Amino acid sequence: MLNYLLSVTPVPIAHYMLASWLGMMPITFALVYVGTTLKDLSDVTHGWHEFSKTRWAFILMGLVVSVMLMFCVTRVAKAALEKALAENEDVDGDFLSPQLPIKAATAVNLNEPLIIKIDTAQDTHEK
Repeated sequence: MLNYLLSVTPVPIAHYMLASWLGMMPITFALVYVGTTLKDLSDVTHGWHEFSKTRWAFILMGLVVSVMLMFCVTRVAKAALEKALAENEDVDGDFLSPQLPIKAATAVNLNEPLIIKIDTAQDTHEK
């Protein structure tokens, strides 16, 4: 969800990717370290330093199932996207956002704060 929200900010994609990569590195290193330590501990306590045929079978079966799931999820997502695009091809996409009575005199700079001016001459509410 955070990636979708950050995609509408004026941050360039290269800066966002670099910051995300740098931000994920500490936890990634920590998880890899814990995983390798637990594997080494498991090898010492259970003597699993050699792969048996059963272990190879489970590894290959996991790989095959993972590839099949990626393929199926991709097909379902692509079909859903194509269906949604086909249903909405005649709609211009502005129906989700209401039209606000705000007009910018010049081009809006996204790096500056948004200032909304309300015209009091058109105010028809009772006071």
